[in-house]
Amino acid sequence: MPRTRPLPEPWATAMTAAGIKTRHELAERAGLHATTVSRLIDNPEHPSSVDTIRAVAEALRLDVRDVAHWSGIALELDEPYLPPPEAALLNREQRKLVTDMIRALAQTNRHPRPPLKIQTTGVVVLSGE
Repeated sequence: MPRTRPLPEPWATAMTAAGIKTRHELAERAGLHATTVSRLIDNPEHPSSVDTIRAVAEALRLDVRDVAHWSGIALELDEPYLPPPEAALLNREQRKLVTDMIRALAQTNRHPRPPLKIQTTGVVVLSGE
């Protein structure tokens, strides 16, 4: 019988609200590998892709920004970043520098997991309190 680790908050509350019992079941619903989901839940310092976070959010029926926030990412969905047309004038080395700078700036938007607020049947559930 496989050993199961307890789910940390806010994941336990979110998964219960979605009727999901295990990390493996969440991975199946999200169409992801179980290891990917376990890393997302258990290790917020491990970088996760926006596609992974989006798939998990959809499986949990939550806003992608909430799941990103638990993963330590401040995700801004209002409008994607598009480089200005002048970016076409940059050479390969300059583009790499700009890309590295964007990644460094994005890294500063990482933060610890906040408490989760989930609306379930008229009751607001707050984790971590």
